[in-house]
Amino acid sequence: MDIKEVSHLVISIVLFAFVISFLQGIEIFAIGLLIAFVILGVNVLVKEFVASSLDAKIENKIWHLQRWGWYERSYFKKPIPVGVIIPFLLSILSFGAIACLTFLQTNIEATPARVAKRRGGARRFAEVTEWHHAAIPAAGIGANLIFALLFYIFFRNIPLVLDIAKFSVYYSMWNLLPLGQLDGTKILFGSRILWLFLVIISLIFTLISVFLI
Repeated sequence: MDIKEVSHLVISIVLFAFVISFLQGIEIFAIGLLIAFVILGVNVLVKEFVASSLDAKIENKIWHLQRWGWYERSYFKKPIPVGVIIPFLLSILSFGAIACLTFLQTNIEATPARVAKRRGGARRFAEVTEWHHAAIPAAGIGANLIFALLFYIFFRNIPLVLDIAKFSVYYSMWNLLPLGQLDGTKILFGSRILWLFLVIISLIFTLISVFLI
């Protein structure tokens, strides 16, 4: 990761903590930082590992909006950081009732390792397919759901761990929304079946977290 990507992750962790601890005091905010670090850390590390195994590379950055229409001129001059604006505004306008956890988007590119052997003196480049664009973010969301389940099964008596499990599920659910460049959009266009499966699992886990945690 370069400095820019690290800075985007740090901003996301701070904003994550702000959203889940809004109006609850500095002590809760400090705990929120730990919760955010664990959840985002699991998500990003798993995506990095899967991308590396597929000879691809990823860049995690603040979710932004640049295109607003279908025409070539339908672009904002500067990207709008909706991954900061939307969670922040929803927290304030709802007095903390809506914890919107949509901060990051994942950009996926091929690495030089995906260059095939020479054929007839020319190199052929193996592009990153739509399936790769679905599998990599799906792995991150799947990891968050698996960790949430394991935390609930083995550490349900520890309040902090239960909070990590609960917000892992919420984070997964929010980021499965097929909006803009969120992970949900990439998964949906790469594999509708995979997207639907993750949505169903996330909904089940969300119901469990609401009624049991």
